[in-house]
Amino acid sequence: MHTKTLDIKTFSDQLFKNMKTELESVGEDNLETIARASKSLPIIKSAVGKLKEYVYEYEFASKGEEIIFFKVVKPTFTSQYYYFEKLLSMKVNEPVNGVDTLKTYYYRELDILQEYIRTHQEFYKYCVSDSTQFDEQYFLRENNSINCVEVDCRFSTGYDNILAMIHTNQLIKDHLQSLIRRIDSDHAENGLTWTGTKTSLIELIYALHGMEVINGGKTDIKQIATSFENFFKISLGNYYRHFQEIKLRKNGHKNFIDQLKEKLSKRLDDLE
Repeated sequence: MHTKTLDIKTFSDQLFKNMKTELESVGEDNLETIARASKSLPIIKSAVGKLKEYVYEYEFASKGEEIIFFKVVKPTFTSQYYYFEKLLSMKVNEPVNGVDTLKTYYYRELDILQEYIRTHQEFYKYCVSDSTQFDEQYFLRENNSINCVEVDCRFSTGYDNILAMIHTNQLIKDHLQSLIRRIDSDHAENGLTWTGTKTSLIELIYALHGMEVINGGKTDIKQIATSFENFFKISLGNYYRHFQEIKLRKNGHKNFIDQLKEKLSKRLDDLE
């Protein structure tokens, strides 16, 4: 291993500055998403490649310097790559059969982001709280505890990639929310918001489906659920799994439906 002339921070700062200049140049061309992402990815990949080559021959001056690199420096580069990669993937797979379907697609992408956070919940809390007590465990290569053939142990601790994805997900979340707001501003909304639990709405959806009162019973659960998601501007997530949880309730199955019956009976009684 050879000691490089520039310390890793100086080298990476210069490299990142050059990368951002190239990315801004691409952005100034006002390209649509697919073209912009396609042109941006090779630029970022090239910068990450140069950073990797430098690290291969660089000897960190201290554990602290190595921690800063894998906790702060490298994720700044790789999160940009993951961001444009995700933008490209989402755009390519966007539905083209109506605004309602498009909004549902965006909401489900938000669910995917949230699921990633839940999967790495403890590490996420650690990072967003600016904690440092486990930095050596997470951001030193010698302590890499993530066994994955895709992890380059000379250029990753494993956790730096997870942190980069967390950063990426926040960027994608902001992007998706802006797209949803744009749709909302371009199309008149009904002004109604579901303020009950998602489980209650799912229960209602299954009840309506079971009664076969929508399209003569020829509409499947997915179509009904998607319509309710669009109408109330809500993401129901995995409603199949939620319905299974309803079935397993200890205090009875038709909790929300029972409440509806009671409220209707009371309203009718009040009219007498």
